[in-house]
Amino acid sequence: MAETTVTELSESLRQAIAGLEASEGLEQVGIVTRVGDGVAWVHGLRHAGYSEVLEIETKTGVVEAFALNLMEDEIGAVLLGSDQGVAAGDRVKLKGEVLSVPVGEELLGRVVNPLGEPLDGGPA
Repeated sequence: MAETTVTELSESLRQAIAGLEASEGLEQVGIVTRVGDGVAWVHGLRHAGYSEVLEIETKTGVVEAFALNLMEDEIGAVLLGSDQGVAAGDRVKLKGEVLSVPVGEELLGRVVNPLGEPLDGGPA
């Protein structure tokens, strides 16, 4: 039986990896495990970043949240809306963006919520 050298094995692995193609459409999905006090606890999103925006798919629509408490097995996500309708078992996806708040002349003197969204009925 012929023995494979480390160099041959390394080259074989390099060739196999070079032949792989990234699959588009793959997404990380987590599951809400519990909800309380405006925080959804999510399992399964190990690669979420601090303040990354998440989409929670509920029975009544999509609720956004942002990752705040990053632990090894679970994320504490602050809900950016009502927790009504968010329940254990709901799917959660990463949006791939960090929470941001708009600024500029168009918001100067306006009534806005904590996310910088106008509440005074004027244009955004």
